[in-house]
Amino acid sequence: MSSFYLRVYGRLPEFLKRRINPLDYAIEDFVKTAAAAHPGQKVLDAGAGEARFAAHFTEHFYVSADACVGDARWDYSRIQLVADLAALPLQEGAVDAVLNIQVLEHVKNPALVVTELHRVLKPGGRLYLTAPQGWAEHQQPHDFYRFTRFALNDLLVQAGFKEVKIEPFGGYFHYLGHRLTHVPKVLFPALPPALRVLLFPLELATLALFCVALPVGCYYLDSFDGTREFTLGYRCLARK
Repeated sequence: MSSFYLRVYGRLPEFLKRRINPLDYAIEDFVKTAAAAHPGQKVLDAGAGEARFAAHFTEHFYVSADACVGDARWDYSRIQLVADLAALPLQEGAVDAVLNIQVLEHVKNPALVVTELHRVLKPGGRLYLTAPQGWAEHQQPHDFYRFTRFALNDLLVQAGFKEVKIEPFGGYFHYLGHRLTHVPKVLFPALPPALRVLLFPLELATLALFCVALPVGCYYLDSFDGTREFTLGYRCLARK
């Protein structure tokens, strides 16, 4: 997202942002649930990126791990273990819980990674994993997969996990609302600079329609989708 769109989005009230971008808030809530379930325990954030979830684990023994290759613009200075997630430098049963948040699409062999996360968990330990289904390419060229709930269930069960629970992040209208926010981001940056200046009032109107009004409407329509066959992604909870 361009800096202009980020500035506009940043000025919106919180309740409106939660309706425009429900996925980010749902992921954040999922991570908060993990933090609340494991007070004082050792939690591995596998694929931590910039360790943006560390603030939720100040009362835990938080360990961040990442291969540090996803995005050249990111600050990986808070990563404690620079490692391939398929070969973590941890003993078997080393941690009480594992986070793997929007990471699995970036690894070349998801089955190996999920098996490795199972290995480093203590017996009874929990895995908190999210993965995309409907999502644009990102962090190119380190973007390899999208997942259905059936693929995720198979990966987790084959790795040895039990009590697997998989839930979609919304349905068709959350998916549609997210897609609509990309209309002005795709359309206007492609214009010649002089023409874009001339059309700036139209860009603002398009931004209001496609990035605010329509996504908010989609947020409220999403409860009508009972199948959830279209979704932005899934949250998974599983036990070793």
